[in-house]
This record gives sequence, C-alpha cells and structure tokens, in this order.
Amino acid sequence: MQHDILLENRHLDGVNPLICGFQDCEPSHSYGPYAREYWLLHYVLSGKGIYETVRGVNIVREGQLFVIRPDEITTYTADKRDPWHYCWIGFQTSLDVEPLLGEDVITAPECAHIFHAFQDSGHIRFGRELYICGKIFELLSLLSVEAAPVEDATIHYVRMAQNYIESNYERELRVDKLAGYLNLDRTYFSKLFRRHTGKSPQRYIVDFRLEKAAELIATRGFAPGEAAQLTGYSDIVNFSRMFKRKFGVPPSAYRLK
Repeated sequence: MQHDILLENRHLDGVNPLICGFQDCEPSHSYGPYAREYWLLHYVLSGKGIYETVRGVNIVREGQLFVIRPDEITTYTADKRDPWHYCWIGFQTSLDVEPLLGEDVITAPECAHIFHAFQDSGHIRFGRELYICGKIFELLSLLSVEAAPVEDATIHYVRMAQNYIESNYERELRVDKLAGYLNLDRTYFSKLFRRHTGKSPQRYIVDFRLEKAAELIATRGFAPGEAAQLTGYSDIVNFSRMFKRKFGVPPSAYRLK
C-alpha cells in the first residue's frame, strides 16, 4: 500500500522538499519507465528489488538507497519473493549534490533513521516542510562523510577556519585558539592554512580585517576610528599604519582615492 505525505511547495532556498512517502510493495510491483524534474531518493527499509537506468540494472537491498536524477528515465520493480518496503523523498536543490549522489545505488545503513523520520513526518501539522528540509540536510551530511576523498580532509579544516575568521573578525582572534578549536597543533595548522590559501593564518586575519575596514570607509561612510573599532582594532595608530601599508594611503584619504 502506498502512503503519500502531502507537502506544500514553499520554494525554499537551497533545498526545497516536494514529495515524500512510503510503500509496502506487492511482489513484482513495477514503476516506470518515468522521469521527474527533481531529485528523488528511495531508501529500502526491508526486502529488495531491481532498479534500472540507462547505465544498467542494479539489485537494491535493505539499507541501500537508489538515486533518481532530474529528467532521467528510470524503472524499478519489487522482487517477486521478497518485495521491498521503501521510503522516498523528492526535492529541488541549488546545491551541488552530484558528488554525494553520483552513484545509482548507495549503501547507507546509517541513514535509516532519517527515512524513518520522513515516514513519521505526516504527524507534523505545522512546519512539516521545514522539518523535512532539515532532515534532507542531515542526510546530505551523512552521505558527505562517505563521499569525501581523503585528500580533501585538510582543506576542510582550512575552510572552517576561514569561515570562523570571516564571521568573527571584530573579535580578538588568536591563531593558537583557532587551531585548538580544530584540535590541531598550531604549527601544523599554520602549515595547512598557508598551503591552501598562500597566506599564514595571521596574515589572512589582518588582510580580511583591513579589507572589511576599507569597505566600511569607502562604501558605508564610516569614519576611520569607527571602521577600526568595528573590525577589531582598538589601537587607531596601529590600524592607520597597517592600513597605509596595505592600501598606500591612510584611512582618512582612502575614501577620496
């Protein structure tokens, strides 16, 4: 029996859930050939079946999900002896999910609880779409752990550090504390950071703060002292000296330049 969980199209940015449901299929029950305009994931909670794409035929079992890409023609059929029980989620996204969903069939037993949550979401009266959206992000997060290549592990630390700097530039920022947040030795962290950005962490902090201060002065009309304070500089003399060294003119003349 098929159970559809009705959703409102709320046109959410990033990830926008469109359809959700689950089904205990009859033996040899088949769907397709058919195509959709959105991503559609089926997770097999029990049983097994066959999933067919232009790339070939796959046997899909409990603990696996099969991926239907936008505008791709597919067919899937329940096993005649052990028909599958699956849950599905369909969504639009502006994210690059191809690296995470590049395989037709993905073994992901650790994702079972997310699809059980999709299955239970029909009991949510208000905010159902936002709840499901959050679960889709959780699903992508779990899949990213499996999909991430080993060589990308170090860039992940650097990107987190960059985001922290760019989100907290007005606060006191210390490289040793930043390395500690990432559970890395300071020297090792600094080497990683320089390898991926071409700058030391301290140089990155200084450059980002000064560029932000220049933006505040030139485009938002802040006085140099205000810009210094808003970008984490308590010493206006030191700020002016560093600003001139980077931009060639003192902060007071930058707007005119």
